[in-house]
Amino acid sequence: MRQIEITRRQDGVMRKLEDLVAAEGLLTVEYTAGGGFSAAVTPEQVKPFVFGHLLAEGIISCTEEILEYRQWPESGGRIRAVIRLAEEISLPRATHIGTECGPVGKLMERLSVTPLEPFPLITAHDLLQIPRVINDQMEGFRTTGAYHYAFLLTADQKIVAHAEDIGRHNAVDKVIGEVFIAARPFTELILFTTGRVTIDLVGKCLRCRIPLLVSRSAALYGAVTLARQYHLGLIGFLRGSRFNIYSGEEWIIT
Repeated sequence: MRQIEITRRQDGVMRKLEDLVAAEGLLTVEYTAGGGFSAAVTPEQVKPFVFGHLLAEGIISCTEEILEYRQWPESGGRIRAVIRLAEEISLPRATHIGTECGPVGKLMERLSVTPLEPFPLITAHDLLQIPRVINDQMEGFRTTGAYHYAFLLTADQKIVAHAEDIGRHNAVDKVIGEVFIAARPFTELILFTTGRVTIDLVGKCLRCRIPLLVSRSAALYGAVTLARQYHLGLIGFLRGSRFNIYSGEEWIIT
């Protein structure tokens, strides 16, 4: 975050004051074999973001496929990273990941995963407790109103990883990367995101075998369709005492 001077109109009065705003930077990632990608991200948890993005986008399947990772700051808040991947990795075309969505592509055609096998994972009561559990970790949003958040939690609401970013996909990649680097399985974790659920987020969960995706916001039709096809649990509008189950009722103990 950065502190800047602004002018605020309140109760009919104009006044100058100091305020905090979210700060983004440009990350450039280069593959030693050629190509790479860039992303508009917040400067925290850059390595987990890169590792999580490569896993969630299906480029790698284990940390051993990253043979070398180097990262350093550049002028103007820019960050550069260089990655050497195993020779057998098929490198994607160069992309830019903005703050709104990750690279969508023809996800339905290139998603190579098997359906999940649902089992009773979390009670409806415990699901409703998640907003209370994560509330203290969202100070950046309360301060600036500009951040998205992602959390990976256990069924008993213990936070395994959390991240903030100006892009909801970036925040998700960061928490996936934290768990991935720690070599912890995803198979009984719950992903909570503050942003709306797109088909890309469903694809990330399916590739990582995260069984339940929860949002306080809406789910788009394409996301619901893909989640139902692969038996992913998908919950939207988790607020107060209610939520919508769009897919995977079997994951929820009522």
